[in-house]
Amino acid sequence: MAGQNQPYERLATSDNNMPINPPNYDDLNADDTFSQGQSRNTSHVPIEEFEIDDDETFEPLQREGFLVRASLITKKFAYNFNSSVIRPVTKIIDPIYEGYKYFQLQYERSILKLGNPLVVKRLLYVFFVMCFIFIITKYNVSDGVNGASGGAFLSGKFYDINKLSESLKDFIDPRTMKLNLEYLSSMPHIAGSKGDLALSKFIEGHMMNNGINVIDFNELQSFTNYPVFEPKENYVKLSDNSYEATLFERKNHDMEYLAYNPNSLKMNDEIESFYIYANYGTQEDYRKLKDSHIKLNGAIFLVKYGGSIPEPNKIQIAQQHGAKAVVFVTPKYDINGVSYDDVIIKENMGLTRMSPGDVLTPGWPAQDGFVARLPWSKSPITPKIPCIPISWKDASEFIKKLGSNGVKFDDDLYSGTKSDEHKLKIRIKNEERPMHQIWNIVGSIPGREQSEKGVIIGASRDSTCYGTLSSGTGSTVLLEIVKVFTSLQRRYNWSPARTIYFVSFDATEYNLAGSEEWIENKKEELKQQGYAYIDLSDAVSGDELKISSNPFFHSIIKDALAKVDKPDEKESKEHISLFDYYRNINNGNDAIPNNMIEQKNYVPFINTVNIPSMEIKFTGGKYPKNSCYDDFTNFEKSRIDPSMFKHKQLVELLSRIILTLAEEPIIPYNFNDFGLKLGEYVNDLEKFVNDRIATLTQPNIPQIHYEGLRRAIDNLKAAGKSFHEWVENWKKFVAESAEIEPSLLAMNRWNWNDNMLIFNSKFLIQDVQPKRSGYTNILFGPAFDAPPADDHKYEWNTFPAIRDYILQNDWGRAQHEMNLMANLISDSAQMFIQQN
Repeated sequence: MAGQNQPYERLATSDNNMPINPPNYDDLNADDTFSQGQSRNTSHVPIEEFEIDDDETFEPLQREGFLVRASLITKKFAYNFNSSVIRPVTKIIDPIYEGYKYFQLQYERSILKLGNPLVVKRLLYVFFVMCFIFIITKYNVSDGVNGASGGAFLSGKFYDINKLSESLKDFIDPRTMKLNLEYLSSMPHIAGSKGDLALSKFIEGHMMNNGINVIDFNELQSFTNYPVFEPKENYVKLSDNSYEATLFERKNHDMEYLAYNPNSLKMNDEIESFYIYANYGTQEDYRKLKDSHIKLNGAIFLVKYGGSIPEPNKIQIAQQHGAKAVVFVTPKYDINGVSYDDVIIKENMGLTRMSPGDVLTPGWPAQDGFVARLPWSKSPITPKIPCIPISWKDASEFIKKLGSNGVKFDDDLYSGTKSDEHKLKIRIKNEERPMHQIWNIVGSIPGREQSEKGVIIGASRDSTCYGTLSSGTGSTVLLEIVKVFTSLQRRYNWSPARTIYFVSFDATEYNLAGSEEWIENKKEELKQQGYAYIDLSDAVSGDELKISSNPFFHSIIKDALAKVDKPDEKESKEHISLFDYYRNINNGNDAIPNNMIEQKNYVPFINTVNIPSMEIKFTGGKYPKNSCYDDFTNFEKSRIDPSMFKHKQLVELLSRIILTLAEEPIIPYNFNDFGLKLGEYVNDLEKFVNDRIATLTQPNIPQIHYEGLRRAIDNLKAAGKSFHEWVENWKKFVAESAEIEPSLLAMNRWNWNDNMLIFNSKFLIQDVQPKRSGYTNILFGPAFDAPPADDHKYEWNTFPAIRDYILQNDWGRAQHEMNLMANLISDSAQMFIQQN
């Protein structure tokens, strides 16, 4: 066999048949196995040995290729999927399909019994679609936040305002607000400074982090000035050098602690002259001095802050009486039960009542510096004499030197008289920046329906020092409102019907430069698009709820007040709403005044573009605004809002109002309230005129006629009644139409919204050069000599031109303006109705 492969052959046996049973091994002897060299097998079959072919070479098995293995895996997966998925599903579907075929057969037989199958099927299809739409609109929309379709336009959709409003509280966090307020108060931020820029970036970042995608970092150019610490260049002292005022607060020489007035005139030379104490520096105070034959020309006047006229007006009056300079006297302040007499208040000296904004570009925008700027001496709103503030501690030393000479005022202080013994030396050196950067931060949530129209929420950001109460509280509320509305967007996939703007205004303490310049750059756009402004300056400074508003908004403010709870600090079982609280502190009266006459950012919105405005805040006693004592430490010590509950209430209240303003299908102007309030304002004007006439000594008593103005207001009331009847009919129609608004009706509704803004613009005078360039609204706005804040005596924010002429005793022009106003109101009312 060597060298050859033998084929396999069956071994020969004695029995060619296979055994029936298997062999039995039980009788084998384990000790006798092959011991004798022979097998126990009875067949005695010889064993044939195999031979190994040494010539063959051993080769290891090779692994199959990738494609072969992939094919095997695929087949295995297909087999498993078929057995575990396809076959079980088929067993389930087959009976269902058989049932479907059975019912389809029955359905076709039924259709044949009814008539033409094609017609019957179409009717059934229409019926099914109608049922589907009914179910969606009846149960899904009405019970949810999303509302129904408003018009046949993609953007037309109404939302449930009440349900959105109830979600607002979920997003308000007092702890976060306190942290924000602390950070906003952590650094001085005079307009245009590094601290101001840092806070503007912080607010921009907050908007971005909360999902505001449309942000405008609006950089403008405006005049600014800053104090410098140079004792040899800045001083107020007695001419004999026996006493010198301390021109900084809290023993600190940093810029923010130094005494100065924004928009004040700097001096190159020293002024030395006799000084007179002029009380509050009003015309009445100077009249008393003149009646006592006290020489005024060439004097340095010591004038107290406060009183019945704004501080910039005092500079103008002092100029008229020949003053060389004015030293403003800061009153003492009680802070946390401690009286401080070293406080120095730094007030703006730009003539806001003539024109807010950049003092070198009164009445026109100053963006990017590419405009003509007036020299200081030519601008009608710059002070032409120097001024500086000092503390009560220093002022009392100067006044004490005057003795008991001159006029005795109501505060038991004497004016003094011209004397060579009582002289002051003054020198004021400020650093001026005629074109310096300021920054407004403007974020917005675009509207889904009428995105070109918007409600604006604005807060001042800058301060002459830390500004915790003056600007910090308002900015804190603004940031929280941003968070609330972006959270609503994320939770409900919601966007407002009209755009919401969030604006952080710079340079408020520099004659409202930030807001006024922003408005002047967008004047025509805002006239056509802005329909509401909410101001957030010094939002929380006490316990008393104070509201001022255009009459258009009185009803929605009261509705929102009634829905916000006022936490009871005494933990009694009785809980009241903010509306009840507001009425209680006003002796049961829920009337809302319209006296927005302070130096705040609502001034240009009302007087330049006539956008109806409101201000809601918690106020209290006086605090050292524009002083470095207005800081976070004193805020906490005074316990004005230790738990931030007032901030929380204010955020909820304002958010409800904003939601109503932005989401109501029809802009929620209440023309009924507007007409009623105008009638009250005419009565107030008549009282103002009669009080003024009573002071006259002339024999001929002037006569003013109000009949035409009252008839015009009656016409406006009739127009407002027609408008609100249309609104009620619109609501009824939409409610009866399963909340679906036809396209033509939606367009009519939009026209009403357009006409409301046109109505506002009708009261802006078109003179090329108005007497007061920043005051073109002849219906609302303060008279030039109106008090700096609401004195609760008159409705100062109404009929400004008429009141100006009455204060000037120009009765003929006052009657002429009244007649023009009557015609304008009648024409505006007629236009408002006829446009629709």
